[in-house]
Amino acid sequence: MIVLKNWLYNKYFDLIFILSPPFFTLGLVYYFQDQFLAISDMPLYAWVILVLFIDVSHVYSTIFRTYLHEIEFKENRPLYILIPILVWILGVFLYSIHMKVFWSVLAYFAVYHFARQQYGFLRLYSRSEEYNAVSKWVDSILLYVSILYPIVFWHVNLPRKFNWFIEGDFIFHLPPILERITFFFYILIFIIFLSKETYLILKFQSINITKILVLSGTALSWYFGIVFFNNDFIFTITNVVAHGVPYIGLIWIYGKKEEKKNKDLKVFNALDYKYFFKTPGVIFFLLLLLVLGYTEEGFWAALVWREHLEFFPLFSGLNEIESQTILSWVVPLLTVPQATHYILDGFIWKLRDKKSYWNILFFEEKEESK
Repeated sequence: MIVLKNWLYNKYFDLIFILSPPFFTLGLVYYFQDQFLAISDMPLYAWVILVLFIDVSHVYSTIFRTYLHEIEFKENRPLYILIPILVWILGVFLYSIHMKVFWSVLAYFAVYHFARQQYGFLRLYSRSEEYNAVSKWVDSILLYVSILYPIVFWHVNLPRKFNWFIEGDFIFHLPPILERITFFFYILIFIIFLSKETYLILKFQSINITKILVLSGTALSWYFGIVFFNNDFIFTITNVVAHGVPYIGLIWIYGKKEEKKNKDLKVFNALDYKYFFKTPGVIFFLLLLLVLGYTEEGFWAALVWREHLEFFPLFSGLNEIESQTILSWVVPLLTVPQATHYILDGFIWKLRDKKSYWNILFFEEKEESK
């Protein structure tokens, strides 16, 4: 039996930082579910770890693939400059209609982004498979349905005890029949997938473990985080860790490969890019993400939410913005990093062009060694 693994970096890094986070969080939920279910308001320490250290930091990690990458930024300067500006303008327009419209659009866009990230990992870990297009379509449909079903369930059972961003950001209350139809289709495609995989294993005597881990991790974290449990803390931990940690891991892999290939790469024509990705450099890599995330969340805490101010003493002197007119400009501005991350992510990781710089950077060495 041939076991296809398709590591992006190496076995240990991929398993720990890319593939295991969904299973790790589910293990925590299993062993500590009584304690988690008893949490009504998220403790500050949990908010700092989950939201600031992971969720917000993973958004800013994109800069190492875009704005801090000298070559990438020069080649796509108009894209990287225009997108944040257009995102802000669109955000102001949506918020001026109503704040719920703004947050709803952002929430649905976030769900799409989360799904596309998992699809990206699925394709990365399936890249060495030589099966036909039907096999890939079945894999893709199963992945999307494993995300779609919990989202449909959520919309059928509104309100839940958790939200994506704010209360009421999911606005479409769906009839129960849609949940049953989606569940039936989920089971059907799962049976087709199992049949297909069994056939391929028997025929080719090979199994793609990493692909199966991506599919199962996605399905389990979305099902238990949204459908099985109705708890804000459990939703947050299964959602944030399974999404944010693998993305930061992917950026780190990119940086490590880049610093080996392009040792003269600079950040703003000054600092060596490689400093962030040498083994001791992980401290500076993470520290920069935390500083940027801390700054953004400090403004959110002081100007908008008025929460967790004890963790942001430098911002506590700022007054809450009460004017809806001013908020219609400030709130979209504060979400620019997040929304820009959602959009850029759709461009910078495309796999279809085998000659793209990042594709060559990631895989040419392994292909040449075969």
